[in-house]
Amino acid sequence: MSAEEPIIRIRGLRNQFGDFVVHENLDLDVRRGEIIGVVGGSGSGKSVLMRAIIGLGRPAAGSILLFGEDVATM
Repeated sequence: MSAEEPIIRIRGLRNQFGDFVVHENLDLDVRRGEIIGVVGGSGSGKSVLMRAIIGLGRPAAGSILLFGEDVATM
C-alpha cells in the first residue's frame, strides 16, 4: 500500500433505518497522516458512519475498505 492510497475508502454508502435514510451515496477517502473531523447536529449520522466504518453497523449499500480490505468480510 502506497502512502497515497487511502487507509479508509468509502464508496456509495447508504445507511437507513426503515424508510429513514441517514446517508445516501456517501464517498470518503482518508489517507495515512490525515486528520479529519466529522461535524453535524444531533441525528445527522456521525455515529452511524463511525459504526459502519468499524463494522458495528451494516450499511444498506456501498463498500467500506480499511487498508484495502472490505469491512463486510472481516
